[in-house]
Amino acid sequence: MLLVSCTSTKEVLIPVQSPPIPAQLTADCPQPDIPEKVDWGDMPQLLVDAMNSIAKCNLDKKAIRGIEQQRLVIE
Repeated sequence: MLLVSCTSTKEVLIPVQSPPIPAQLTADCPQPDIPEKVDWGDMPQLLVDAMNSIAKCNLDKKAIRGIEQQRLVIE
């Protein structure tokens, strides 16, 4: 009972700005260069380049989802 007082305090909510998503995460995903003259021997390397580009884009999207998840926790 000694810690109870007669005064009341008002809870004031201060709006917090969400951190911006870094520009490198929202940049266009690079496409592999396709030479004008392509033969079947070039296809494995083109496929590897395309898959690497897709993997990098997926990492960017995962980072964006992480930022959005942090925003939900803060709010």
